[in-house]
Amino acid sequence: MVWVVLLPRTAVADDGPHRVRVHAAASLTDVLTEIGRRFEVATGESPPIFSFAASSTVVHQVNHGAQVDLVMTADGTWMDLLVTSRQIDAQTRVDLAHNGLVAVVHKERVPSPKTPGDLAGRHVTTIAVAAYAAPAGMRAREALDYLGLSEATRGKLIAARNVRGALALAAQDQVDVALVYRSDAWASDAVSVAFEIPALAHAPITYPAALTHAGAASPPARRFLRFMQGPEARSAFAEAGFDTAPSAERTPSNATWRRIIPHANGLVEPLRLSITIAAMSLALSVVPAVLLGWLLARREFLGKSLVSTALLTPLVLPPVVIGFLLLETFGRGGPLAPLLSALGLEVAFTQLGAVLAAAVVGFPLLVLLSRLAIELVDVRYEQVAQTLGLTPLQAFVRITLPMALPGLAAGCLLAYARALGEFGATTVLASDIPGQTRTLALAIFALYEQPGLQSEAHRLVWISIGLCAVALVGYEWLSRVQKRRLAG
Repeated sequence: MVWVVLLPRTAVADDGPHRVRVHAAASLTDVLTEIGRRFEVATGESPPIFSFAASSTVVHQVNHGAQVDLVMTADGTWMDLLVTSRQIDAQTRVDLAHNGLVAVVHKERVPSPKTPGDLAGRHVTTIAVAAYAAPAGMRAREALDYLGLSEATRGKLIAARNVRGALALAAQDQVDVALVYRSDAWASDAVSVAFEIPALAHAPITYPAALTHAGAASPPARRFLRFMQGPEARSAFAEAGFDTAPSAERTPSNATWRRIIPHANGLVEPLRLSITIAAMSLALSVVPAVLLGWLLARREFLGKSLVSTALLTPLVLPPVVIGFLLLETFGRGGPLAPLLSALGLEVAFTQLGAVLAAAVVGFPLLVLLSRLAIELVDVRYEQVAQTLGLTPLQAFVRITLPMALPGLAAGCLLAYARALGEFGATTVLASDIPGQTRTLALAIFALYEQPGLQSEAHRLVWISIGLCAVALVGYEWLSRVQKRRLAG
């Protein structure tokens, strides 16, 4: 017997009142969180659910169907794209705040640059800026171009994911200088402002907001947008370092700016870098990986499970976590920094860093496949060889290694393919530097985030798919070769 219990409608729990969903530029993180708190206190309504990212990412999220009520970017161009794609209610669009650009350094850094011209000096070797697609990155590059510093600083620029990423690098003293918004400098106690970038050196930094069509139909979303235009929100913007009205100095009628549009260095340069970096990472990994594979396959020792687990950890850790740990280890202030300095080596934000990131991410896969290839070779072959006078090492080199060679080659090919596609750890440790660390994966991401350059990204995507297909076919063929050799 089945009992059916009918409850009154009022007894059924619901999800509560609708909470406004806001996707906004990363530089608005602190101020919008504060405005959300004030909105809750003033109205008694739940604060919005915020998602912060680079403006380019925010726009892509909205264009690809993210459930959003209100959008706020750090550049009018990105909001224009949402108008063109009809994702927002253009009649609700309003400019809520304005910002300035400053150079910040770690609060204990000495000497500190005093003027924009100092960025070209020998004491400044690394300058963190936001990615090309992020408005803060575009404004910073415009300013350097306007001030005649583009050529002198070209090899010094370290591209962070967004403006908060650039600020974090300065706060951690991983770079000499970071070019960030004034409001971001105010938000961190770990940095100090070295100097302000002249307002005339870059296009106006404006923060437009607009409701999506879903937001325009939502009373809570409309109320929150009105609140952001009210006195309490304006006070919060001012306290966070924003302007609530455009400066006359910032928008003169005779000012001209040249928008700096990045290029992908064609299709050849990212491909060449990817192939080179992956090959170098494999060369760095193959010998220790094979030796460790043999050790795990042929020897029993105390703590073997612990060693195996530790070796495989990078295989399951998020690549961004690996990049963070590598930066903390090999970056400025890391435990290896004195040794690297004595050796004259730079790892963070260099091609060597990209090689190291790819090697660490691909290493556990190579160890795992090397162990498997060696385990497939019957250990009795080695035992017989040792009875004939060979040492364990000689037996491995002369007997096991030739028999396991196709499997080892298959493992190398798969690890190489993994290194070709590395993204997360490389982004953190080596950054996205065109001509130095911009691999296929980084080039695809940079192009995808640029208005009108998606077709270029598609070409690189197909190249990546083709390389992976070749690697997988090669792996499958080599695996079959080893099986036939062992069976024969």
